[in-house]
Amino acid sequence: MLTALLVLSLGIMLVDEKTSLLRGARFVLWTVASPLQFVANLPSKAGGAVGRTLADHDQLRGRLADLEREVLYLRGLLTRHDAVLTENVRLRELYESRQRAREDMLVAELVMVSASPLTITLDKGQLHGVRVGQAVIDSAGLFGQVVETSALASRVLLITDSSHSVPVRVLRNDARAIAIGDGEDGLALKDVPTTLDVREGDRLVTSGFGRRFPTGYPVGVVETVIVAPADLFANITVRPAAALDRSRQVLVVLDANGTAPPGGEPSEPAG
Repeated sequence: MLTALLVLSLGIMLVDEKTSLLRGARFVLWTVASPLQFVANLPSKAGGAVGRTLADHDQLRGRLADLEREVLYLRGLLTRHDAVLTENVRLRELYESRQRAREDMLVAELVMVSASPLTITLDKGQLHGVRVGQAVIDSAGLFGQVVETSALASRVLLITDSSHSVPVRVLRNDARAIAIGDGEDGLALKDVPTTLDVREGDRLVTSGFGRRFPTGYPVGVVETVIVAPADLFANITVRPAAALDRSRQVLVVLDANGTAPPGGEPSEPAG
């Protein structure tokens, strides 16, 4: 049977090659087989399209991940840029404050903050001309006073510490008083008679009395004035002028020789 099929196949091939008798039959068979061949090739074509689609999808996902990383990097740079701009503004304010002052000043940076007592540590010490008793300011006002020094660092007692006091005067009428720290984030005027003309909104500056602080530096603004009928002294609170919780750079007030101002001893504890 197989031999007969082989002989028949060879005979058909010879007839098709040597004559044109089977041309019509070949055309009919080709026409019938073409749709079947197209259907048979569909899986391979579809598989190729799906493969290309998956490859394109993977490329898009990879590109999206790259873009997300780039956006994150640029946002980081922008954040740093904003921080640098803010830092430049603060340094410019410090420079302008230094230009307005008559005393020599030393720019120092905060390196540590302590809560009890309220002190900060600066990156400048005796080798830079810092001495105990020198006043420390920021671009807005009085910050504190140097109470301890080493060769390369110094410790500053903030004006809001309860042991710190500073003589002040009211710019509006030149009234004198003593401002002491409340131990938190504000000040209070000590032993102010109810007859003394002090009002909410009054600006206070250093008076220079006692020669512990140079005169004229902003200390704060009067926030509240409470006078009880039976009291001899008013209860007055003051908001500090200096940005005690925000400043990173400050100025240490020096004299021409880099020593403490005359009489520059650390403030005595209030009380």
